[in-house]
Amino acid sequence: MRFHLRPKVRLVTRSAAPTPPPPLLTPLTVLDAADWLCASLTTFAINVASFLPGHFPAYARVYNPFGDVRDPGGAVSWSSLAAQVGRDLTDPAAAADFAYSGVSNAQARTGMATLSVVSALVEHLRAATTTPEQCYFALWDGYSIFPPALVPKLELPNREYYVYIGPLEAALSSFDPFPVSYQSANLWWPTDQAWCVATEVDFAWTYVGGPRSCIDAILSDARLDAVETSARARW
Repeated sequence: MRFHLRPKVRLVTRSAAPTPPPPLLTPLTVLDAADWLCASLTTFAINVASFLPGHFPAYARVYNPFGDVRDPGGAVSWSSLAAQVGRDLTDPAAAADFAYSGVSNAQARTGMATLSVVSALVEHLRAATTTPEQCYFALWDGYSIFPPALVPKLELPNREYYVYIGPLEAALSSFDPFPVSYQSANLWWPTDQAWCVATEVDFAWTYVGGPRSCIDAILSDARLDAVETSARARW
């Protein structure tokens, strides 16, 4: 299995001046809303509960499609591509290897949920929270895309994030101001903490933890390549 955890590096900022946050989002100046993450996420890369809180009733791992991240119509699902090449992805380790080297001239996007994935998740997650108009979105500071001046960073094991507040639909915003690329948030959750979404910067999939009914809906959504996992699972 090929798996590489990124060290705490700082990439070169593409613009000399800080870029404004995407529409609908406001940088947080007080990080109290993330205290529950600081209390829950005390390890790094040990299990699923290293990346999002481990108390939810159910969890899903949602694979990023192969193909053009900005063209959902041209994206290829893991299941269909694996079937074409005769690969069994029931083993999480095999799935991780498939993401990075499973098919010639194809690779799943890492460190971001594609727009098609985020769009589908927003539909399911809206019904699973009482506070859809007040959600939080954290972006890994290593991207150096939106460095807001004087805004504190959320510090979690081996990762630091800028945090923004906005409505659930703000999850559809690109955190990359350049029109040729799309960057999702790495962590997002509502004020009522009913669920949490985590896209680790080195993974080609996204974790969702939340109510059983919500996760069941995600797992049965034909638009998504999703498999069930658990807080204690390695992947």
